[in-house]
Amino acid sequence: MPINYALFSAVSGLGSNADGMSVVANNIANANTKSFKTDRAEFEDMFAVTLNERSQLGRGSRLRNITTLFNQGALTNTGQITDLSVQGEGFFIVKNEMAEVKESNGMFFTRQGSFRFDRDGKLTDPTGSRVQGFMPDPDSNNRLSVKMTDLQIISNVLPPRATSIVNVVANLDVREKPPLDEFDLSRPLDTSNFASAVTIFDNFGYGRQAVIYYVKSPEQDKNAWDWYATVDGQEVSVDPPRNQRGKVLPAVIAKGRVEFDEDGKPILPFLTKAGLPVGIDIVSRTDAFEVQFVNGARPQKLQFNFGPTIEEDLVLGAQGSTSIAARSGISFHSQDGYEAGYLKTIKIDLDGMIRGTYTNGLERRLGAMALATFPNNHGLQKVGRNNWITTPKAGEARIGLPQTASRGSIYSASLEESNVDLAQQFVDMILTQRGFQANSKAITTTDTMLEEIINLKR
Repeated sequence: MPINYALFSAVSGLGSNADGMSVVANNIANANTKSFKTDRAEFEDMFAVTLNERSQLGRGSRLRNITTLFNQGALTNTGQITDLSVQGEGFFIVKNEMAEVKESNGMFFTRQGSFRFDRDGKLTDPTGSRVQGFMPDPDSNNRLSVKMTDLQIISNVLPPRATSIVNVVANLDVREKPPLDEFDLSRPLDTSNFASAVTIFDNFGYGRQAVIYYVKSPEQDKNAWDWYATVDGQEVSVDPPRNQRGKVLPAVIAKGRVEFDEDGKPILPFLTKAGLPVGIDIVSRTDAFEVQFVNGARPQKLQFNFGPTIEEDLVLGAQGSTSIAARSGISFHSQDGYEAGYLKTIKIDLDGMIRGTYTNGLERRLGAMALATFPNNHGLQKVGRNNWITTPKAGEARIGLPQTASRGSIYSASLEESNVDLAQQFVDMILTQRGFQANSKAITTTDTMLEEIINLKR
């Protein structure tokens, strides 16, 4: 067996340890790089030479693979709302068609969530790549589209909305006696048993106070109450009726009756599309009152609901009015109109939902982050700038909302730190250095042996 085989084996060892030192050095260099994932050098022996039936001689080592360790890095607070981190297996998705890596089709995956809004309201990373997510579907009531697109705050203004449904949750004291006189707009408080107020908005977002008067029905065999919703007469007429002293009388914009059963619960005369009993006709709106205000606003239809509350997206609540032996009072009232509002603050929840709070006090869903997971993270290819691209080995990206499957949660105002363990890297450095030194010694020793062979001629 030629003695120079030892030289070649030692040289391969030098190369392997040099590659290992490069990996260690790269890890240490990125110890403070946000969301950096540690690399690990893995080696293998090279093919062996068969000496005889029972013996094989190795020919050295080489770098087999550099494995990225995707274990979770620590999360640190930054105070910047758009700094995001993932606690879980998911990757943020960014898009940049002008990227140098053409194999990506402009789609990149990253764990570094240092994002900002650009001048167009799009959420971007420092390179200008656009963060991907799900925007509200314009053809639905603030539901998210299933199509992934650029995350963008389209408008900073929430346009006004006219009131269409007024929810009133009240207790009307069953012990009350009917007033002696019929309800009279010139003396509404004297000819009613109870009153409450609620604000109603027109399509301009102008709010006006409506007063609802409740009158106990004189029918002895029923627990029924008549109600009258009124506004200032000048709101609906340019020449409103006045009393003898010239004071403008209130005008009735809606009226009706609510009846209660023997348990003091409201009798619900209508059904939803799902067949659930409800206090108003939310399907055909046959019980709606058309109101025309005098400020040039469009006519609007109003429904007054004393049954289970009807929330946004026509979801039924649990509360409803009652008529029991307790003092009359309002426990809750709401309506679905509002004035115009300007975006005041945004927040990003653990489930990736981007919500905006407006100056009118409303909160709206502005979009949602998208996260991707892969069947094999080790098949992803690094392309620099803390980005990866997918390869056939990684498998197809599985894209969805945070907190679904194993994608993890999103933490706002925080960034993920590097998962480099410096202590471990220094240990690896010592072992690599000693391995390189030992291989160097093998070369010098083999050189001495060759020199002895050459000296045999002397």
